[in-house]
Amino acid sequence: MKIQNKSLLLNFSGYTIINLFNSLTPFIVLPILTHNLSSYDIGLLDLFNSSTIFLMPIIGLSLIQSISKLYFVFKDKEKYISVLFTCVFSLGCLAFLLTLFVLYATNLVTITDEKRLLVLSIVFYVFINLLIEGFLLLNRNQENLKQFAFIRLLKSFLEIILTVVLIYYFKDYWARICAILSSAVISSIVVVVILTRTSGIRFEYDKSIVTRVFQYSYPLIFHTFFASILNYADRFFINVFEGTSMLGKYAVAYQLCMVMSLVINSFNMAWAPYYMKNMMDTHMNNFNLIVEKTFRYYIGGLLLFGLFLFLFMPLIYTYYVGADYLVDRSVYVSLLVAYIFNGLYRFKVNQLFYREKTLLVAKLSMITALINLILNYICIRFLGILGAALSTLISYLLLYLLLEKQLSTLKKNEFAS
Repeated sequence: MKIQNKSLLLNFSGYTIINLFNSLTPFIVLPILTHNLSSYDIGLLDLFNSSTIFLMPIIGLSLIQSISKLYFVFKDKEKYISVLFTCVFSLGCLAFLLTLFVLYATNLVTITDEKRLLVLSIVFYVFINLLIEGFLLLNRNQENLKQFAFIRLLKSFLEIILTVVLIYYFKDYWARICAILSSAVISSIVVVVILTRTSGIRFEYDKSIVTRVFQYSYPLIFHTFFASILNYADRFFINVFEGTSMLGKYAVAYQLCMVMSLVINSFNMAWAPYYMKNMMDTHMNNFNLIVEKTFRYYIGGLLLFGLFLFLFMPLIYTYYVGADYLVDRSVYVSLLVAYIFNGLYRFKVNQLFYREKTLLVAKLSMITALINLILNYICIRFLGILGAALSTLISYLLLYLLLEKQLSTLKKNEFAS
């Protein structure tokens, strides 16, 4: 057990260092964008990012999420990954070609040429990003930190360099989008080469594997979609009620608070596969005690990091972002607290994934997302971007409380049986 704990600590440390650079990528380029682009341009960039998040579960059908559990279920892992890769690649190509046909060969959508290109860019980015994220998830389960680090850091490094170069020559939001797309394309090519040459991945179809993957993943389509609503729907409401320029200010505040995701994502990347493997080990009788103890330390870490960001936020605005993007303190305080509850949820929801209660996960996300939409509609109209931040806080708190209630019910039923 000491060896396993050491493995968890090493993986967490490794993911933290890697994600530090990855999470800071938007943070690093932020002053470049705020000093060279208008708040309207930054608002459009945020809509680009939000739209890609919304489309990920729709285009990819959340199939890559099955890796988190089914990778440990199938004995022939190479065949499982090959079939999964074939499905994801096929779905991405189909979505891109269909979008291309609808936008340029029909009159179903009447938008400007610039917006057509923007929509096509969003779908294309989702397609190639599915391959990258699936590869990274696979490496997490294999505890292959070197390959994970190489692809993650390669994509981030290219994105930063290309953003700096392109913004210097073209002071337009398209410079940033081209940098994002180019870094993703190069990284996806490297991913495909690694998968085909070193992992033996090939194009393959197996009905039984596809059926098993879809049974696990189809509820996650709704879960991921509704989770995206919870995370990003406020952008669209702000854009309608407050304007794209105000959305740019909110996007900057949100981006700064997203540094909290460094701790959350890094820990979850190490914890999720560690949790799955040990829960499936029938000899780990005391593992639940380890889970409870880890959770207490995790809460303390989130609180300390949130307090650190709160104390340094005024300095970040003054010396890094610029006073033009300053928002009321209550906005980023609400977002920081919201991220703490999001982190608690991310820790505990692994219990539902282990039990393969993905439909229940989807239901919780749906309920919270619908409430979030109502809150955003009401609060943003009366409170502006503060209303968006408060809606996010209330929604994440509700999601965590609903999860705790469901876990309590499941434990009671298991004990009774």
